[in-house]
Amino acid sequence: MAIKFGLTDRGFIAPTYEEWLDAVQDDMKSRFGDDIALTSNSTFGSLARMYAWRLTEMNQQLQLVYYSGFYATANDSALDHLGANIGVLRKVAAPSYATLQITTDGEYLIEAGEQFETEDGIIFNLTDDVLTKQDDAGNWVGFGNLESDETGEMNNVMANTITVVSNPDDTIIAVTNPEPASGGNDEETDEDYRSRLIMENVAQEGPTANGIRSALMNLPGVREVGIVDNDQATADEYGNPPYSVHIYVLGGVDKEIAQVLNDRVAAGVTLTGSKAVNITDEAGIVKTIHFDSATEVPIYLQVELKTTDDWNQDDSVSQIQADIAQKINALEMGQTVYLTKLFSEVYDKPGVEEAAIKIGTAKDKLGYTDVQVKRFEVPVCAPSNVEVVVDG
Repeated sequence: MAIKFGLTDRGFIAPTYEEWLDAVQDDMKSRFGDDIALTSNSTFGSLARMYAWRLTEMNQQLQLVYYSGFYATANDSALDHLGANIGVLRKVAAPSYATLQITTDGEYLIEAGEQFETEDGIIFNLTDDVLTKQDDAGNWVGFGNLESDETGEMNNVMANTITVVSNPDDTIIAVTNPEPASGGNDEETDEDYRSRLIMENVAQEGPTANGIRSALMNLPGVREVGIVDNDQATADEYGNPPYSVHIYVLGGVDKEIAQVLNDRVAAGVTLTGSKAVNITDEAGIVKTIHFDSATEVPIYLQVELKTTDDWNQDDSVSQIQADIAQKINALEMGQTVYLTKLFSEVYDKPGVEEAAIKIGTAKDKLGYTDVQVKRFEVPVCAPSNVEVVVDG
């Protein structure tokens, strides 16, 4: 059977079914004579096709085993095993965390387990008891920690959106989250996990810029990292002081981010940023770590449609909302939201005849121009931010 297959000095060769069939038929002719019948309904022909199909299947499985040994081609559990070899595990689905400010009409105890939510119905649980106290302005205020009821990135809601008391209480005047919720994480996809493993292979966790980025990206909930290294004797264009490093992180938990920076940033490096988190090192010394969270810029859209009879009124609206939100949320820090690139997420739906899209950073300020964000801002969009108006 003169056919090359399997592992060779040029990689793995996996012949097609047709190539295997030709090889099996040639082998049969050499053994039983050139005049044997090899049609599909003959005995030899049926056997040849059966052998060729089995050989194709086995060779394809061997090929999968071969490619499972490489970051670029491994999938599922094979990719998990490769990550475990270097101590970088896939990020599992995790809840989001936030700080809740509670205002009451007098001293009041809110017990752990109480639920609060956003207008969209994303629920958070209070993880500890909160006793409100009177502040300098005479208001009764308390602060507590929240954990989202479900896991997933969708729970990383923006600041001042957790405003609903799930079980109404007349004593509670108002609730809100002064800062965005963070830490929520979907189970990491093969594509994202693979990119992180390749980054780790190129630049392992350490004091270099790429090493710090790798270490931060390995934290649950961290989606992106930006680093500005000002090595000049004067302030840079962003106002960073001389000889400083300014790190911007999208997502993640502040305490965990600060710990990584404490462990990975080289001694003598001056970190700058508006956030200041205290970390106690191995020697018991309290150090203040400075950094910043990347600013999320909410994007709002209105999609006006003219449709035909092929339009699916039950599912297509929600699908357009989800697809547009996913497209925008896939953008990286500092990337522009190009209006024209969103039309493909609309016109690929059956029944869409004409479409017009307006976009902006506020519901009441929409237009037909691209949305540009600053270098350390990230465009974000929830499906509910996409209004779809259908004119049949």
